[in-house]
Amino acid sequence: MSGIVMSNPIAPGKVEAWRRFCQELAGARRQTYEATRRRLGITRERLALVETPFGSAAITAIDARDLGQALGQIMTSDLPFDRWYRETIQELQGVNQASYDLLSERPHLSQDQELLFEWTSEPGSS
Repeated sequence: MSGIVMSNPIAPGKVEAWRRFCQELAGARRQTYEATRRRLGITRERLALVETPFGSAAITAIDARDLGQALGQIMTSDLPFDRWYRETIQELQGVNQASYDLLSERPHLSQDQELLFEWTSEPGSS
């Protein structure tokens, strides 16, 4: 089991639309959403709204049996629900999920990033 937490700013004026998106997932699109997440091997997904001094942010936490595969399918699937989900995220957050590189177990840092702390428990290490 692996997980990820993502934080993306919500576009100005789109906070109420983000709330409605989450309500739609919990309501009218619940059955399709659950079927899609089961198909992808996602065991838990949490969507939150955080207000910061810099604006509103959407927080998404996902746990999955194979996180890379699940995220890859979310980003590339041609199924109607998955396309709607990606398009809505792009509209509300300005994030084009289809353009993300597939995540590896250890993301590479760009030149403007500085890793300050990392801990990993590798299987078989003491």
